[in-house]
Amino acid sequence: MTELTHSFSSLKMYENCPKRYYHQRITKEVKDTGSDATYYGERVHEALEHRLESKVSLTEETKAYEPLCDMIEKLGGTLHVEQKFALTENLTATGWWDTDAWLRSILDVLVIKDNTAIVFDWKTGKRRPDFTQLEMFALQVFSHYPNIDNVKSCFVWLKDMTMDSDTYHRASSGDMWVGLLSRVERISQSVEHDKWPPKPSGLCRYCPAKNICEYAIN
Repeated sequence: MTELTHSFSSLKMYENCPKRYYHQRITKEVKDTGSDATYYGERVHEALEHRLESKVSLTEETKAYEPLCDMIEKLGGTLHVEQKFALTENLTATGWWDTDAWLRSILDVLVIKDNTAIVFDWKTGKRRPDFTQLEMFALQVFSHYPNIDNVKSCFVWLKDMTMDSDTYHRASSGDMWVGLLSRVERISQSVEHDKWPPKPSGLCRYCPAKNICEYAIN
C-alpha cells in the first residue's frame, strides 16, 4: 500500500467514519465529487486569493468581503496567500510535492510580523469551529518559520462575518504535537489490523461510499 499522507480533512474523515476512510483513502474505490456548497467554497477562496495576491477585484458574489481584505492588508507585515505547507514524518519542513511529505496543510492567509504570525482560514459553511485545525496551522508555521514564537489562528465565517480565534505559543507546541500524533496513530492501528469500523449517522446520505456500504443510513 502507498504510504499514507495526512491533512486535517483526512483525519476528520477517519474520525467521522473509518469505513468511509477505507473506501476513499485506502482502496480508492470511491471519490468525493463535491457538491454545490463545495463548488461555492472553491469560488470564494479563489476570488479572495486573487484579490489579496494580485489586487484583482472581487467577483459579484464575493464583493461583500472587501472590508475583510482591507483589514488584512492594514495589518502590515509580510502577506502570504494560499500557502502550501508540508512536513515529513520526522516533523521537519519539506516541499508540498516531495515524496517525503507526510502532513499537508493549506493556509488561506498568512501574515508574518516579527516573531508573530497570523493565520486566516476562510469558512463558507455553517459555524462549527474545530480548534484542532487551528492548532495544526500553528504547528505548520512553527515548523516552517523557526523565528516565529506566537501564532494567532482565526476561522473567518463568511456567512455571518464573524471570527473564532486562538493564540498558540511555540513553548506549548510539544503538547500540541502529542494530540495530533495520537490521532494519526489511530489510523496507523486501523491499517495494521485492517479494522475499519463504520459509524452510521446522518452523514451517510452525503458519503461517496453510501452505495457500497451495507451500514449506510439513507
